[in-house]
Amino acid sequence: MRLLFRTALPGLCASLCCAGLLGLSSGSAAQATAKQAEAKQAVPFTVEVRFVGKVPSAAQQATVRAAAARVSKLIASPFVPVTLPGDAEACDKGLPAVRGRVDHFFVFVRVLPLDEDLYAEAWPCDLHDGSYLPVYGAVSLNARGLGDLSAADLTDTMIHETLHALGVGTLWEADARVSLSGASDERSLVTRSAGRFYYTGARGVAAYRALGGRGDRIPLDADAGHWAGSTVCSEILSGDAGDYTGRVNPVSPITLGALEDLGYRVNRAAASPYTLPLHGCGVQSAPAPTKATPPDRRPVSYASCAAVRAAGAAPLRRGDPGYRAGLDGDGDGLACE
Repeated sequence: MRLLFRTALPGLCASLCCAGLLGLSSGSAAQATAKQAEAKQAVPFTVEVRFVGKVPSAAQQATVRAAAARVSKLIASPFVPVTLPGDAEACDKGLPAVRGRVDHFFVFVRVLPLDEDLYAEAWPCDLHDGSYLPVYGAVSLNARGLGDLSAADLTDTMIHETLHALGVGTLWEADARVSLSGASDERSLVTRSAGRFYYTGARGVAAYRALGGRGDRIPLDADAGHWAGSTVCSEILSGDAGDYTGRVNPVSPITLGALEDLGYRVNRAAASPYTLPLHGCGVQSAPAPTKATPPDRRPVSYASCAAVRAAGAAPLRRGDPGYRAGLDGDGDGLACE
């Protein structure tokens, strides 16, 4: 199986795996010196958008870039430049291989025909040694519904997906956390109890409790890559976020805490006003957009076959929610068998 970014948990909007984490070997002193030099040249964090293949309209491109800029403001830690090996493989079929020096985080964005009930899918590609943070990521927007999304819905979708590309919901389990050199910290931020998944990262849980949440863990959606919709309702990383349309859903302190648990420093002032709904979810969608209603739920996608199996969805057949070529190593239409 080709790993898009060397795996990652079930991330609903995150079909997360990265091909060719053929890493830099960590043995030589020269390589160690080069890595130290790169670390000293850390630059302010930005999310660059690189469109691949079919290009969206000018208005849609502007919306996508504005969403990326919104996510950039959440991150206060610098990006540490890294040099990818000359034999690095592409993150997924149809994406260009990234080799040589990478000075800032970016996402490839492409428009592809996905399952009709998906807005998009996203995943991280290649992880830094030491921090296990993504070097770059990929987002696929659904060609079947893109024209029906309002600017607010496209902004909401891109913020959601870019957070997945940064590792939120996609780098929460140990099997996803494999760096360029092949190292893993075996760290997991997810636990399972009585058939349900829960988030256990200290910063995320602290933010949840500060908002009135109870317990020492946060309920997750069935894919273990989103907050449980019944718990956070319309929050940007809610498993039910796709039910709240016609607006840009809030990036709460809980999601900022999850970024911190991954190793980012965050700009708390960039969080959205948000109240944890302690007595059930209220009104959902804003007034319907003038065009056709977008798909009724967020994408189901997986970072790795381990994530597929953890969700009880293996094997995936071509056409099943979450199926993608990166999980189907032999191309026979049956993934994670």
